[in-house]
Amino acid sequence: MEHSLIVNLNDQTVFTSDQHWLYPLFELEDYIKQSEIGVNDLFLKDKIAGKAAACLIVFLGIKRCHIELLSERAIPVFRANGIEFTYDNLVDHIQCRTEDLITDKMSIADAYLFLRKRAGRVQGLSVKMENVTVRIEEKLVIDRLNLDMGRGEQLIIHGANGAGKTTFLRAVLGFLPLTEGAIKIGDYLVGSELWKQNRSIIGYVHQENIKNNFPISAGEVVQIGLGKSRISKNEAEYQVEVAMRRTSSFHLFNQPYHTLSGGEKQRVSLARCLCQNARVFLMDEPTAFLDQRGKEDLLLLLHELSRNEAPTMVLVSHELQWIEQLNWPRRELKGGKLC
Repeated sequence: MEHSLIVNLNDQTVFTSDQHWLYPLFELEDYIKQSEIGVNDLFLKDKIAGKAAACLIVFLGIKRCHIELLSERAIPVFRANGIEFTYDNLVDHIQCRTEDLITDKMSIADAYLFLRKRAGRVQGLSVKMENVTVRIEEKLVIDRLNLDMGRGEQLIIHGANGAGKTTFLRAVLGFLPLTEGAIKIGDYLVGSELWKQNRSIIGYVHQENIKNNFPISAGEVVQIGLGKSRISKNEAEYQVEVAMRRTSSFHLFNQPYHTLSGGEKQRVSLARCLCQNARVFLMDEPTAFLDQRGKEDLLLLLHELSRNEAPTMVLVSHELQWIEQLNWPRRELKGGKLC
């Protein structure tokens, strides 16, 4: 059987795949990460490549390739990114819906994230809300709200103060009883017994405006994310360290949590979510206590999450300039509904 994808290093075959569509390139990505092999000297041979495959090849850092059947739509992508390519046969386009969905406005990184979600290679879970209504002390806050997010998608919710943004997040978490409707996270119905057993799939970064003197260190807060995981002490310490280093908070490991600034607590909360391997991230005004450098670091972290774990992420924020930089889909919460 002929391989659909072959990758050589110095004339020696180091990787092959017999999968179809874009899956061989995603398998190659896994191989590159695991082997830590340098990509500059790799030579890729692919059966078919269109615009989508070209974007993935560029994203992986491959510099040279040969394609048996090449779509003309792939050529501008290769040329714009300095890829050396040859081919046997050239066609106008490939009969594949994905070929039409990669627009010229997409950056290589945007195309990669889009294709990764389309291939189902994401950690995130779907979030579905059907006719969700929430009343607090007889006041209607959320009114028959509907939302349907796919796995690994992102969403920003903005709105005026008092519009119910935090209430929305607390409803998804199952912290508030629903007057009407239902919420599902993946296959879990929020509020059910099965949900209660698996609620760690949601990570929550709330506004750090509550003062307390509870005697717990920042490192211990992050370790809470491990829950009842049956792992060794050394492995637990390693996972906590990795999570805190990713959020630039490891230097706070031994500091009492209550002595941290608001921004430092935000970093520690994000580390806890990483440690618990959350598949849905809910973030309530995560930049509220961050300085400009902290906001820039958070932006990089969210992009890293999208590229690596690809959880589903819902973020509440009123800071328009920061929202623009994030470049996620946006919905306004107004009158208890998402506009």
